[in-house]
Amino acid sequence: MAKPRKTEQQHFVEGTKSKATQALESVYEAGRTKIPGHLSPAARAEFKRACKILVERGTATEGDFATLAVYAEVYARWVSAKKQLGNDFLVLMTIKDTNGVPKQVERPSPLLKVVETCEARLLTLAKSLGLTPDARDRVRKTRGKQEDAPVDPMEAFLNRQRPKVVPMSQEKIREAFESARRFKETASEDGPAGDSGEGN
Repeated sequence: MAKPRKTEQQHFVEGTKSKATQALESVYEAGRTKIPGHLSPAARAEFKRACKILVERGTATEGDFATLAVYAEVYARWVSAKKQLGNDFLVLMTIKDTNGVPKQVERPSPLLKVVETCEARLLTLAKSLGLTPDARDRVRKTRGKQEDAPVDPMEAFLNRQRPKVVPMSQEKIREAFESARRFKETASEDGPAGDSGEGN
């Protein structure tokens, strides 16, 4: 019998590295799906809980709403059936024997079948969402939103916003030089500060 595959946490604790091919990042963008309005209160609560787990793990997308909705509804149905079943796994039923005489016999509760069916569907749906121990490491992480994606420094440098150059006519350039020349001449005629003061 083959050994079960180690999780990432087990590899971290034991200081080993997985030889299995690492799951690639998903091509689908991350997102959080809206809660369908038709869900019962118990199903809504489970929908929120499961969605929060997927978002924290980075595997949620907006397209998961149908799977999450069915998962949440089956979960609510399972909890309700379990409450009604309680510990009464056997029920008394009246049947007739071959002679037509009614008699009471014990039979498994019909709710037991409902609970078992819900449990099987619940595990299948949870596995498809990556909510079981053997499936969580196989689910690909979704691609982050475009604005959250890491920026390449060279790409950012090449696409930087450059200062706008305003062209100047030859006449304005001459006026600027003339202005600078006049200012310089005025400054030289005045002389350094304090030269006109009288000595003691």
